[in-house]
Amino acid sequence: MAALVWLFFPVIASLLAALWGSWATRRRSGVGGGRDASGVRGHEAFRAAMERPTRVGERPAPAPAPTPLTSPAPADG
Repeated sequence: MAALVWLFFPVIASLLAALWGSWATRRRSGVGGGRDASGVRGHEAFRAAMERPTRVGERPAPAPAPTPLTSPAPADG
């Protein structure tokens, strides 16, 4: 009987996990379904802004100087 009690908890946990997994991966429609189109529009606007050339006469910002990967050698003395 004790073995059945120990088996009960993993079986119930597995069933709950399966139910949650099917709920979490369901196809959403209705109120939240329109978010994809606005996200795509936002991404397209971002890409268009990034592809736009800089203004005439405006220089791009200089790249930062690289930092050394090792520490300086100790001075002899």
